[in-house]
Amino acid sequence: MILIFRKYRNIFSVIISILLIFGITTAVLIWGMTVIEKERLIQFFNSSISSDEFYYLMAAWYAADAVCSALIIRNHIAYRKINARENRKTPNNN
Repeated sequence: MILIFRKYRNIFSVIISILLIFGITTAVLIWGMTVIEKERLIQFFNSSISSDEFYYLMAAWYAADAVCSALIIRNHIAYRKINARENRKTPNNN
């Protein structure tokens, strides 16, 4: 949640944040696939998750990552538009 409501002043912070979001999800997916290869169930907070449930969970997680990425990009665009307006209003004192 913190990544969504941050101010993204440059495109590099946007890219790093999105890569971080998808990187964590991909790491969990890889971990889960290796566990499922050995066993048919994943132990998750004192409950068992089957491989089908895990794949549905990961699909939902990637969908949530896509929504978060869109919000991060939208916040960056809004930040740039606001700052562009501010720069046009203030006279250039050279």
